[in-house]
Amino acid sequence: MKKSPLAVLTSAALALPAFAATQPSETSISIKASQYKEEDIAASDVLIGANERYDIDVYQFQLTTPIGADWSLDVNLNRELMSGASPWGTIRDFTTGEPTLIMSGATIEDQRTEVSVTASRYFTDSSASVTVSHSDEDDYEAKAIAVGGEWELMDGMATLAVGASYSSDDIRPTDALSFNRVTEEEKQSRSMSVSWTHILNRTSLLQIGTGITERDGYLSDPYKLRDVRPDSRLEKTLSAKYRKYFEQPNAAMHLDYRYFHDDFGIRSHTLDFAWHQPFGDRFQLIPGVRYYSQEEADFYIPIDSFFISLDENQSSDFRLSSFGAWSFSIKGVVTLADWTLDLAYERYISDGDYALDEPDIEHPALLEFELVTFGVNYRF
Repeated sequence: MKKSPLAVLTSAALALPAFAATQPSETSISIKASQYKEEDIAASDVLIGANERYDIDVYQFQLTTPIGADWSLDVNLNRELMSGASPWGTIRDFTTGEPTLIMSGATIEDQRTEVSVTASRYFTDSSASVTVSHSDEDDYEAKAIAVGGEWELMDGMATLAVGASYSSDDIRPTDALSFNRVTEEEKQSRSMSVSWTHILNRTSLLQIGTGITERDGYLSDPYKLRDVRPDSRLEKTLSAKYRKYFEQPNAAMHLDYRYFHDDFGIRSHTLDFAWHQPFGDRFQLIPGVRYYSQEEADFYIPIDSFFISLDENQSSDFRLSSFGAWSFSIKGVVTLADWTLDLAYERYISDGDYALDEPDIEHPALLEFELVTFGVNYRF
């Protein structure tokens, strides 16, 4: 069977994740193990609690297999083991006037298990898929369903992809009575997305996409001492992904941009660059750098106020503050016949000074972390 122009181009290290209109020709099994470690907070920034942050071990399994001539099945299993401390809130340090942290103890331990199954049906120039997933941890359960469709157009020079999903989450905070937390709440999410992938020439392609997500229900963080958020949230995204293959070094450049905006007032920009450089037929090195910047939510305050009515929105969650972040990564991939081995390292650093719109007061709990991942893939 003759390959379409898009298939030829994507085989040259230019694949876009959204393109899946072709049935897999063989079965593959992938196993990954990751270790995620957050850097401890400076002891001087903590008033109460531990300054240790999260350590998370992640184990992933994936099975992808063709079924008959027109179907495929994809099974994913994720297991996370986490421990450490997290910020509960902020209070003013009266000697400096800056926010200082109230942290949990370092004894927080949790486990999360997620299973997802995707069935895909392939037609001559299109495909359709259905995914069901379930995630469970000590205080949280999520159930979701997603559908997607893709169509090859313009004699295989372009692909249109659409998707929709729905999830329902149950929230059951631990130690609810001891800390006056909610005992049980729910939230729901609905998402839609569309993307267009187009071959620009024989060495480059471009994908543009947009998405919208609506969330409603309990959107506050039950573990914060004072966290009151709106009971609905509308998120919108715009994205562009550019792939360029360079024949002389036999390498590919991946350049991605994403804009995010929601009715919390958060606006963010993400710029991602990666260089895929093969060395011979068996080894590939992939360095990458990512920049992220966001503006704070309308109701974000750097220091919790216990004098504001509970009917008024407020949160000191660092994830809602203004900050910027740099991420640097390196990945090596070795291919040996039907086996593929990969080892990746990522270093992430966030800071108020990195933001396009620098905050007046930087949150003391901004993250720094390291992530190491080892993976094995076998095809047969």
